[in-house]
Amino acid sequence: MSVRTINNQPSILILADFSDGSWHATSFAMKFLYKESPVTILQTYQNPGWGHLMMRKLSHHLKKITRNELRALKNRLLKHFSIEKQKVNTLSVEGELNSVLNFKPIINGQHNLVLSTHNSFEDSCKRQNGCLEKIIDTAQHPLFILPETFEGETSKKILVVANPDKNPSEQLCSQVLEICRRTQSNLEILFVLKTENQNINAHVKSYFHEYFDEIDTRVSTIQQKTKCKGINTYLNHTSRDLIVIEND
Repeated sequence: MSVRTINNQPSILILADFSDGSWHATSFAMKFLYKESPVTILQTYQNPGWGHLMMRKLSHHLKKITRNELRALKNRLLKHFSIEKQKVNTLSVEGELNSVLNFKPIINGQHNLVLSTHNSFEDSCKRQNGCLEKIIDTAQHPLFILPETFEGETSKKILVVANPDKNPSEQLCSQVLEICRRTQSNLEILFVLKTENQNINAHVKSYFHEYFDEIDTRVSTIQQKTKCKGINTYLNHTSRDLIVIEND
């Protein structure tokens, strides 16, 4: 899949599944991230390990179901938002989502990754057998996660999981700032430190405070080996409306 960008705006890659969460992710992406750049809806499917004959039969049906789901989601997007049909692509791929995201011939270019777990963050990690954990810790693109929906009300709870050694991209900060302004939301910045001796770069801290000086911003740290475990521990059975992660 070749991806174009318009006016240096990254394309949007919506990670769909077989739940209503796909529409929540799509709606959020179009309302808060879309800037005339291409939109791709990606859905993956996998065969259950029940023997070779059964796998071949299920693979055919799963592929057909996935394509139908994607077609319906695309039509719903086109009905609710002003966007040219040619700018919306659908992509159905057999395989584990995390592997597909890191396979360069398929996923190529600058993206904002958007997904909705449509349940509590912790339960979603367990239910998806670690797939979401891998995405959180290895995604090479900015990742926007909606644990529930992002509709209607103002004053959202927004959590940005930042790199303690490197400033976030200006593109990501600009997007987060716009979301905060439009929803009249405060901001939490979380640094997940892997060891006791790891420190936050002073320039990184000051960058956040300067960039979001008009937003009520709280900075926190937690020590965990992975970002996903750090987020779960930090949330401690509470929830956020939006979790934003940028690994690089």
